[in-house]
This record gives sequence, C-alpha cells and structure tokens, in this order.
Amino acid sequence: MDRRRWMRWAAAAAWMGVAGAGHAADDTVQLRVQVGLGLRALPLWLAQRLGYLAQHGVHVRWGTELDDFEPAGPTVHVLALQTLAQRALQGQPVRAWMALVRSPQLGLGTAAPSAQVDASYWRSARIGVPTGTELAAPLAAQVLMQRWGVLPSTRQWVVLRGPAQAQAALLEGQVQALCWGEPLLTQLELAGALHVQADLRHPQQSQRWLGGPLVCTCLCCMADDVGHPALGRFALAVQRALRWLSSASAIDLAEHAEVAGMAHERALFLQMMDRLRATYSVEGALDVTTMRQSMRLLAALPGGVTYQGLDAARLVARVPLAAG
Repeated sequence: MDRRRWMRWAAAAAWMGVAGAGHAADDTVQLRVQVGLGLRALPLWLAQRLGYLAQHGVHVRWGTELDDFEPAGPTVHVLALQTLAQRALQGQPVRAWMALVRSPQLGLGTAAPSAQVDASYWRSARIGVPTGTELAAPLAAQVLMQRWGVLPSTRQWVVLRGPAQAQAALLEGQVQALCWGEPLLTQLELAGALHVQADLRHPQQSQRWLGGPLVCTCLCCMADDVGHPALGRFALAVQRALRWLSSASAIDLAEHAEVAGMAHERALFLQMMDRLRATYSVEGALDVTTMRQSMRLLAALPGGVTYQGLDAARLVARVPLAAG
C-alpha cells in the first residue's frame, strides 16, 4: 500500500471515530506506522475494522513516522526490523514487543521460465527492486548466493519507483528479474509474466534460503512506555486480529479487500492473501531468542556487518496482555 492509500485509510479510520475526541489519556495509543510497510501493517487495520480495539477500550490516533503531532498517551511504532536496528544503533531506547510479520513479503522471479534459469542467467540478469524497501536487494542477493552461488554486481540492480514502472521494465526487457512484493507479484504470476524462483512469502522457503526465521515487522515503543496499561490492551486486540487472519475464510477476508485498495479486485485480493497469509505471525510472540536469530540473519546479509554488535536482549521488551 502506497502513502496515498495509507492516508485514505487513516482518514477512513478517523471517520469511524478512531481519531475522535472524548477519550481519556490512559485509553489513547498514538500509532506511528513506518511509511512503505504496505500490507505488513494489515493486522492493525483489521484490529480496528473487526472492532477489537474498541472492545478492549483502546482509542488509536493513526499516523505515520513522518507526521508531526503532540503525543497523546504511549506511542507504538510499527517498524521494519532494519529500521529498529538502525534506531538502536543511533542510541534510541526503542524496544520491540510483538512480531507482526515473520517472513519477507517478497518473491524473487524471472521473466524466463524456471528451466532456463541457472547461475549463468543470474550473472548477467538485471534485477529490479523497489525503492523504499530496504532489504529487497540484500535478501535477493542472499538467495542468489545460497541457491546459485552467484553474487550480483552493483550494476545489475535496478531501483524502480513503483509497480507500474516495475511491470513495464519487466515486460519491455529492461530487467530480467524482479524482487518484489504484493499485489504486483501475484498479478505477474497469474499473467504468466513472472516465474517465481524463490518465494520468501512462505516461511519454509524463507528459512531455507535465508538460514532461519526472520522477524520482519515489529510493534515497538520507547523504553519509558513499556509499562503503560493501554499497551497491554492494544497488544491483545492486535493478537486477536492475527489469530483471525490466520483462520479467516475467503468470504470473511473478501470483506476487507478495500483495506489493500482492492475493493474492485476481490478475486485478486484473495489469491494474494492465499500467498501472504503464512507470513503473518499467529500469536505475535517475540522473545530474545527469536530476536537474536533475526539479528544474526540481518547481520549476515550483504551489507549487514553494521548490525553485528547489537545486543538482541536490549531490543526486546515484554508487554503483558491485559483485558480491556
């Protein structure tokens, strides 16, 4: 989901009363979503649409990391793992306490059929990656090293501004491969224009090619906010949304296609979610061991040496779930 779609959803949330007045300060959570997360933030929107936040007495003020407004209550930051690590390196006392996404919502695909793809193909292929998706190129490079023993040169990477440019670049032969996310990945798959070689949307494939589980998106807060009672209620509402997402029927899921900007493409939305559903955490559990494994993988990616000194134990906090 791009920023324009995000702002439309935020406005809709406000219309439903999410950003209305009359809420006590201890009921309010300021939500700041990292720009560019797209469908990785889906469980949060579902927690609102399904009524779980209201049922647990939580009032949410929606915004992005770029918005400038006075905090009202504790602030929850929805961050990619790399962003969390970068802020910790800058000395910010940021703590992660719930995992939203446990596998990259990306796939590495080629214009050529699988039978024609080997190490020689990757030595010359130009690979399109999205701007703003920080780990797309390093993850793709890791897969290429693990599966084909090839590390692409800098000149092989082509940064593309968005889905329209990526589709055009692939169809016109400007790139021979893409490492991309949804919904373009599913669209190109269904059209037969892209042949997925490594599907990081599936946790088993992701762990196979990356070397283990990778928590990709977390709920975080500053250390001073960890004990705030509203966070426990917020966490419980999001956990319920994650459980719902893991088992919802196609009919139930279709009701929420508009959140992804796909109200008129419900069939595509369902096929996309069939591929994405396994990337979401079921319980949201996040402990030091899981964070340590994820940080080890992050540091092992090309260019990840910066993160080797981070202490995973200082990145994780426990927010007890509390009934609303």
